Amino acid sequence: MIPSKKTLSNLKAETYINAVRLFIDACNLYINRSYASAAALAILSLEEIGKLEMVDHICDDISINKDSDAQDFIDHLFSRPMFFNHSNKQIWASDPIFNVKNKRIKDISSGELDRIKQNAFYVGYSNRRVRSPRKITRTKAYDEIKIVFEKFLTVGDSGFNGYYCHSDTKSRARSRRWLKKVKNAYVNMNQPKKT
Repeated sequence: MIPSKKTLSNLKAETYINAVRLFIDACNLYINRSYASAAALAILSLEEIGKLEMVDHICDDISINKDSDAQDFIDHLFSRPMFFNHSNKQIWASDPIFNVKNKRIKDISSGELDRIKQNAFYVGYSNRRVRSPRKITRTKAYDEIKIVFEKFLTVGDSGFNGYYCHSDTKSRARSRRWLKKVKNAYVNMNQPKKT
């Protein structure tokens, strides 16, 4: 069944808002020196942005290709290899078309970014070595948060511009309010912690 235009618009907005929530939580965890969890939540936030990019793209595809079966686009969007695949969401958030030689794309394609996320959550054992979330460094957490912050700066109002991806005064204002929360969390994270 094809979701209504209103439902797809709402999906875009809720995905963006959830990406903001995860990002703010990552910044707060970083401030409190919980670097592994901060890195993992930053990666989850990035995945939500990738999901937003997918939905936005499918809305465009359905609108532009009026002679095509919209159900085919929806089935593709909500398929396991698309909407529910972590590496795929990471790729969508990383602009692979313009960065094919980018190390980040290679890390995503090889599964390395997903391994970092998993290692940030779980203790593991392989190759006679114990993996511990405590090995996720402050620098690694900061790098992941910074990447997501920079991605938020490029997303614009796509979370709020509706099914037809029509940017207007209302969608831009709503986007600015949420982006302000992202910027505040990022700036606060970079401030020296008062003791």
